[in-house]
Amino acid sequence: MDIFSFIIISYNRAEDTINAVKNVLQLTNVPGWTKEIVVLNNGSVTDYSTFENYLQQLSSPDRELIHYINHPVNLGVAGGRNLCIREAKGKYLLFMDDDSEIMNKDVIHKVLELYKKYETDKLAIIGFLGKNPFTGKTETPLKNPGLIKGKNEVFYNLFFGYGHVFPKSLIEKTGYYQEDFFYGMEEYDLSYATVKAGYSILFTQDIVVVHKQNPEGRETSNKTYARMFENKMIVVYKHLPMFYVITHFIMWGCFFLYKSRLSLGMYFKAIGSMRRRMKVAKREVMNENGMNYLRKVGARITY
Repeated sequence: MDIFSFIIISYNRAEDTINAVKNVLQLTNVPGWTKEIVVLNNGSVTDYSTFENYLQQLSSPDRELIHYINHPVNLGVAGGRNLCIREAKGKYLLFMDDDSEIMNKDVIHKVLELYKKYETDKLAIIGFLGKNPFTGKTETPLKNPGLIKGKNEVFYNLFFGYGHVFPKSLIEKTGYYQEDFFYGMEEYDLSYATVKAGYSILFTQDIVVVHKQNPEGRETSNKTYARMFENKMIVVYKHLPMFYVITHFIMWGCFFLYKSRLSLGMYFKAIGSMRRRMKVAKREVMNENGMNYLRKVGARITY
């Protein structure tokens, strides 16, 4: 019996996490496969007794499907995912946020069919379509939505962290998430590492994840923008030619200053931090095959 793992990282959202687990439990099973649900309480500072009581009240066999990890320290998204990857037993790992739910009850079947369909394309990561339940609008990682016009799926270079899947074996090729990212741009880092390793990334509109975007457990805006600026620079420094490092620095620096209303203190603090991190970051520039893939799928790589 093969295992299909669902990974949910939770921070200060006990009620949302209950709904996420309920969502996974009602997804349709596939013959020859069994579900595993790995739930990480990532150092929450709010009460999780409601969630823990919910687990205790579950009847067998549902309770046996859930591996609950109550970690005392917030490892961030990158560190939390690394912990869950190590703990998960599944051949495939499907990641969802604690405030998200999967709309397709047959998601396991759809994922397995896509891996079979694109086996010769060395498919590694499948990203899902996002949907805001309050506005009804869909969200796509495509910088140019026209790329998927008239299609159900398209190869790309990015995916949403709150709805994606990849085989656990991928990490052996790309390495784990860089944990000093903590939060923000970790998907870009894994995406470039995946392409650099010779694998492809698929975005599909046929699998939809509702993302409630609960404000609880999120950082303040300026801190988020500073972290995005810093982490994005580390990503491009690790993976892309120096020309793109320069273009990213100019564009993302301007973006941060605009969004933060000229917060120069945070700007120079972020630059100082990224310089220190670049000294120890492992820079392995994308090979020509990887750059050709990025150009072929219409990736935006200048900023």
